[in-house]
Amino acid sequence: MTNQFSSELPPKIYAEAVVRSASGESLLRSSQPVTSENVTLFHASSDQRQLAADRLRAVGFEVLDIGKTSINIAAPPEVYERSLGANLEQVERPVMKGFGQPYMSSFINSVDQTPFGEIDISDTRWNNILDGVAINEPAYYLQKIIPNAAPPQTNTRYLQVPHDLAEELSAKLAHEQGITGKEVKVVVVDSGCYAEHPFFKQHKYRLDVVLGPGSTHPDQDVNGHGTGIAANVFAIAPDVDLTVVKADVALENKHRNINSTAAFRKAISLHPDIISCSWGSDLRSFSQLSSSHKVLAAAIAEAVRQGIVVIFAAGNGHWGFPSQHPDVIAVGGVYKHLEGSFKGRIEASNYASSFISTIYPGRRVPDVCGLVGRLPNAAYIMLPVPPGSETDHARSVMGDETEPIDGWAAFSGTSSAAPQLAGVCALMEQFVPKLAPATIKHILEETASDIIEGNSNPGTGGGQARDGPDLATGYGLAVASKAIQAAKNALDRQNPNSTTIFYQPSLSTMPTGNIPPDDTSTDDTDSQKNPINYLSQVKYQRRLNTMSLDESTLRKLRKEIDEIQIELNSHFKERFKELSNENIELVIDESNFVESTSESEAISSLRTTLREVVDQDTNEVKENSITKKHISAAESLLRRGKCQERAKNVLVKAMALKGKTVKYKVNLEDRPVEVSGRRDFKTCGNSIG
Repeated sequence: MTNQFSSELPPKIYAEAVVRSASGESLLRSSQPVTSENVTLFHASSDQRQLAADRLRAVGFEVLDIGKTSINIAAPPEVYERSLGANLEQVERPVMKGFGQPYMSSFINSVDQTPFGEIDISDTRWNNILDGVAINEPAYYLQKIIPNAAPPQTNTRYLQVPHDLAEELSAKLAHEQGITGKEVKVVVVDSGCYAEHPFFKQHKYRLDVVLGPGSTHPDQDVNGHGTGIAANVFAIAPDVDLTVVKADVALENKHRNINSTAAFRKAISLHPDIISCSWGSDLRSFSQLSSSHKVLAAAIAEAVRQGIVVIFAAGNGHWGFPSQHPDVIAVGGVYKHLEGSFKGRIEASNYASSFISTIYPGRRVPDVCGLVGRLPNAAYIMLPVPPGSETDHARSVMGDETEPIDGWAAFSGTSSAAPQLAGVCALMEQFVPKLAPATIKHILEETASDIIEGNSNPGTGGGQARDGPDLATGYGLAVASKAIQAAKNALDRQNPNSTTIFYQPSLSTMPTGNIPPDDTSTDDTDSQKNPINYLSQVKYQRRLNTMSLDESTLRKLRKEIDEIQIELNSHFKERFKELSNENIELVIDESNFVESTSESEAISSLRTTLREVVDQDTNEVKENSITKKHISAAESLLRRGKCQERAKNVLVKAMALKGKTVKYKVNLEDRPVEVSGRRDFKTCGNSIG
């Protein structure tokens, strides 16, 4: 990677001061990816966060936002140098911006032995309170004249908002049935939004703009990107309660998404059902996250842990981050020909990214797709923008047949696909409130329309669309009507008398790969009668995983299968005497053996941890032996849907210790736990002592 050094530093530098966690785990040094399953390990105590914030203010930093893992700060370069001992430099590094073209961009680095972009505080007085300071990196959008409420007439056929998008994503049927996203809260983190555009006024959309830390002028969207993104959400969910968090920070008379983590945390603080983001970084040359990206990953994991659905655009030729974060719904692109000899043909968009992450093993991007144009510039959807904005001007120059100050521009990219999916999720949330993020992701995948033609962006390998899930389009194009029906089916299966979907297993415990639909009919009515058969999918996935084993391993398994079964049954009868008296035995074959994963290893490790406090003869929990690591292991197993009875017993015993001198807390985060045959909700932070 080529770096060019510059002696000039910007007048203000934004960063995240990572506070030392209560558990002692280091966010910046941890070798494990931060997900919704383990993010609480990196939380700092409220007292520690407040102390750190007070000390930072005292030496001249602006404290813009305080999160659970870090504090967003800003100050001139000399404050960093004087207070933290930092030797700062500005470095020009290659990046890929919104239109999928390479550029050079400015990054701030501290000249020391820590990873690029991090300030070494190990030999300073800050070391006892901070884990480190991560200097923020720029992120890029993937992609007063009063404009008209309607777009201009053009010779080129473009998709129109709201009607065309609603039609193509099968949302109109939902609208006719009153499913419009009403009372669902969506937050978009973007460049802002020109809420006064007559397009929004004409349709009476509910739209608000909130400033992210460091941003100004809520009535302006200098870039124009966020205004177009908002129109995509409303096209699918017209009655949604939409808030745009403006992430652009004015820096040297330019607006840049340089404070994205703090803006994302602002979005979390609004307590939405869904957060949609159409920006990110290109990490094709990286095998690990930078310090700045680790802090952002923790914020995303925290949002999902709280039950918020998080959506990111996959990228337009980018190896996008955060789209590859495993908790995120990564959105790619599908293109439908609107005119010419191929009119009506649907294929993978060659503008949209698809790739296998080099950071999160096995993570494939995208998961599902929205509608996206094609190379060279994805001019595909006619969208409202602030008149004279950067997007308005740039798209006119590119030849979209609009004027540079008319308040309309033809563009798309996965930037537009992500908010389309946010709209679909909002319809699902209205119909079945409080669906778990992993459940929503799974339903979107299972109900998507398979795409079998075309290739994704050549800049990310040009994946080929084919039968079944593939790298080019994931599971295919989202189908709103089927997703809504599947959400209802999921509710009926889980609790026929309930109106709430309780906590679901994480996506890592759900089947992935080429899972066949239960009904191959293309008729919507027929498919709606058939709920997703989870067990049959698991069995099918086992067969697929078994086929991935090499032939020599399979031959060895076949030779030993009888001996393995005898040994297992012997252990079963000894360990579970009550069940073995019911004439039950284990029957296995080679499909039960699959390649081990990091998830299965993690579950095994957590189970071993719990066994430390369980008497192996009586199966009783030894409550006086419970420590913080046992509580954390029990919570993690509950979230995964594994060993739930034992995990529940440990947590119940831990709760019973209240009043004794123990320093730990049980953190069930309003998650349902079966106690004495009923569902009780335990509130966050019930102290033991």
